[in-house]
Amino acid sequence: MKSADTSTRSVFGVPAVLTQMERSALLSDLIALWNTCYGSKISDLQSDLDRCRHFFDPVARGQSLRTRLSAVEPASPDLRGRITQYGQPLVTEAGEDVLLVGVEARLMMELLSTCQNEGNYIALSDSTIESAERKALSIYRQWALHRLTQVIELRSGRGKEPLQPVSVGLVLALLVNRSTTMERAVIQRHHDTQDGKDVDWAIHAGAEAFASTIGISRRGRSSGEQKLKGGWPLTEARRRLAHRLLVEPGEPGEKLIFVPEIAVNDVIALLGAELARRPISENTLKQAYDDLVAAFKASTHALAYRSMVFDRKAETSDLKQRLLESFTQARHAADQ
Repeated sequence: MKSADTSTRSVFGVPAVLTQMERSALLSDLIALWNTCYGSKISDLQSDLDRCRHFFDPVARGQSLRTRLSAVEPASPDLRGRITQYGQPLVTEAGEDVLLVGVEARLMMELLSTCQNEGNYIALSDSTIESAERKALSIYRQWALHRLTQVIELRSGRGKEPLQPVSVGLVLALLVNRSTTMERAVIQRHHDTQDGKDVDWAIHAGAEAFASTIGISRRGRSSGEQKLKGGWPLTEARRRLAHRLLVEPGEPGEKLIFVPEIAVNDVIALLGAELARRPISENTLKQAYDDLVAAFKASTHALAYRSMVFDRKAETSDLKQRLLESFTQARHAADQ
């Protein structure tokens, strides 16, 4: 099959054939716009393509984009006249004479900088054009799937950061209490009520003791966030465990927090694997679990008169053994 006429081919709105003067002018204009948008000169290609998310990230917050756009200086009339002839996707008009450049512009700069001369012209081949277009599509697909990929990785224990120890401790406290059915759930009430504060304290006491023994910094989290309603430890645990940690409606103004019995084995395996990613020993984990149980026991009076205490010594001991086994198995698998 013959290639299309070079006079009709283009890449990102730029003709495949340009005079040397057109090439130099376009490259100069794109570099100027890049410097204006990103406040720095072009660097290596991959780093610059990642930087394009500053404006073109599909999950960027509106307020963040408005702030970033307000910092971009308007393009001069001459530059606008030259560059806007190419239109999108090479440049994006953002109002108030602001022009944005991103993935396509950076790829175009790379092509213009590396293409071969043919006398007074440069000509981009079909394969070069197709490669650049595939690269742009691949980048946008990766960005579009970023949130989904992130959720999948978190749910499967492959997130960049292991689950915070206090969140692990909170889930373990639920398991120690045998909160694995709606009937044995911990009842979440508003933190402003005394009932809510007492229950929050009872559950978080064990979680905090566990995290303290693990010895991992909590990065300055305030004690005011040690609550079940809106507190970060439970939120973080739910992000990772998803359907394995439920918060279901109860009586008016209440929520029921529990690990479904069918998911208990998976949860123990995931918690063990998350802990195995940290530089802790088996003995440290044993001590952390014992400290969690002791702190939980000391706080159960806050749950007892609300009929929320369901722990059993034998099952608490069995849970410890299963957690240690999952920890050891995950550590061995990582060492293979």
